[in-house]
Amino acid sequence: MTTIKNQLGREHQDKRLRVEFSDGEIAETNLLLVSECDEHQGCNGITYDIISTNRADRMKKGAAYWSDSADVRTFEVLGD
Repeated sequence: MTTIKNQLGREHQDKRLRVEFSDGEIAETNLLLVSECDEHQGCNGITYDIISTNRADRMKKGAAYWSDSADVRTFEVLGD
């Protein structure tokens, strides 16, 4: 697993990732978009589809999710 600090970037878009979030969720995702900006921390984050997760309440069909970059603890690239 890779820590998030300055390592999750736009080159990871359209990749399948295993992501561990700070709230304990561990999800296999399809990373749709990495948002990066210099204006303020609150606009940095990821948009993703969940393939699987340890949180049953997050498995809504057809839903895309957004998480602040600060909430991503670690990630691992699983493939394209």
